[in-house]
Amino acid sequence: MVDVNEIDSLLLEWECGTLDDQGLARLQILLKTNPAARTRFIQMQMLTTALHQVAETGTGHSYADELPVQSNQLPQDSQRSPQTRSWYRLTVSLLLLTVCLLTGWIFYREAANPLAHKVQPVAPSIPSQRDPAAEATSEGVALLTRLVDVRWPDSQAQVEVGQALPRGSFQFDQGHAQIEFLCGATLIVEGPAHLELESPTQARVHKGRLRAHVPPAARGFTLQMDDLTVVDLGTEFGLAVSDTGTDVEVFEGEVELHDPSSKIKKLMKGQALLLTDRGEYREKEPEPEKFLDISSLEVKDQLLQSARYQSWFTWSKSLRQDPRLIAYYSFTEPGDWERRLVCSKLPLEKDLDGAIVGAREVPGRWNEKRALEFKQPADRVRVQIPGEYDSLTFAAWVKIDSLDRWYNSLFLTDSYDKGEPHWQILDTGQLYFSVRPVERGKQGPKDFKALSPPFWNPSLNGKWIHLAVTCDLATSTITHYLNGTVLSKHQVPPEQLPETTRFGTASLGNWSSPTLPGQRFAIRNLNGAMDELILFSSALSPEEIKEIYEHGKP
Repeated sequence: MVDVNEIDSLLLEWECGTLDDQGLARLQILLKTNPAARTRFIQMQMLTTALHQVAETGTGHSYADELPVQSNQLPQDSQRSPQTRSWYRLTVSLLLLTVCLLTGWIFYREAANPLAHKVQPVAPSIPSQRDPAAEATSEGVALLTRLVDVRWPDSQAQVEVGQALPRGSFQFDQGHAQIEFLCGATLIVEGPAHLELESPTQARVHKGRLRAHVPPAARGFTLQMDDLTVVDLGTEFGLAVSDTGTDVEVFEGEVELHDPSSKIKKLMKGQALLLTDRGEYREKEPEPEKFLDISSLEVKDQLLQSARYQSWFTWSKSLRQDPRLIAYYSFTEPGDWERRLVCSKLPLEKDLDGAIVGAREVPGRWNEKRALEFKQPADRVRVQIPGEYDSLTFAAWVKIDSLDRWYNSLFLTDSYDKGEPHWQILDTGQLYFSVRPVERGKQGPKDFKALSPPFWNPSLNGKWIHLAVTCDLATSTITHYLNGTVLSKHQVPPEQLPETTRFGTASLGNWSSPTLPGQRFAIRNLNGAMDELILFSSALSPEEIKEIYEHGKP
């Protein structure tokens, strides 16, 4: 029985352009004799064809017209033997025939897949005929949309902005949080605070000061305390819960107060009431300035973000003189970049500047900072980095919109020859790093593919994250990092690593380019943005990676 992992490994190397002659011969045998290998090969061809069509035309036409795809054909040799040519023709013929028979079935079945591209209008499948278990799902009753200077207690797992909040406890010791419930109500909560999220229209407040903005669509939104329930009637109000009692103030509209005895009391605009720990109502003067509103929190957030940027910029200027730097692209140069990404390493070396191809300037982690967005298949930054080095460290801040290519490039050398690294993300959400140990075309050990566990999930879409990888030739280890924390560590057989590393010509956010008229290239651009990239000539420690992350996190 053929090992499925062997098939995938050979196809992976072939797709990456790193498969040697011995591996190619083995792949040819498998494709001739093993149905599973042929099926996997055809799936790769069809997905690549779909990617080319989506990227190039956006209009429907036959998939068979696009095959075979140049970038995914097995490497051709000018002196190929008749037997090899015969095998190749047989494989392509089989592929074309199978594609013609299966195109409609596979692509229409995958209509929900963004990579699928309709050939012609077809009747959509009836929802009742679809598998409910296959539909994408999300968990949560509210969204966390802003955090300002928040400190978390040990009992509360840290939550990121943009993350869905499920039913259950939500608490923090200091700072401000903006929570938007799915019904449309928004809470500005000041710590220390402890809430229990119960549904998209209801929460229980154990402690804290908050301001609620409830539009008409969210009318009926309810906040519960042990001795009081506040039902909103389309309004804006403040609520403070402490050991001494509950303070309710109405800024717009009206609310209903329900006590344990089922008595209902209405509170109108401009009124304020204090429910003491003895269960007594006391009228009080409103103090709206004590309850932060949305616009005030936004100003507070902007001031904090500006301070964060200035702190990072000061650290960045000191980093530029680190003797271990190979190159440092800080994306902070003022004025018109003139399609040039300046290398910030000191002393300045213009030869290390990158040429921006296609990618466009967009806002970075902070408003004061810029980034480059990679969207089109040809978007990239071209660099030329000379020299040979011992160990390596890559560190980058990226914002990924989706992983819709098989290979989503971070930094890839052109030829992937001996000592040259490749750093990318697979569509499975795994970080992938490798260095070629021998010259291309020579017999020898294969490169070690350091694959991290899957880290990607839909909640990371559009968020700035910090990725890093170290390659330590002295200890034969490769380590992946996510947001300053070790994601995986790989012990590499020494023979699968080179004695030194090098770069030459390379691309940020992409790989390869056509060299012949009409030739295609694999679609591997990063679908997202990058606003910082650091290359070191040594393997940084986990503490140093953590320091880079802490200084740079927005």
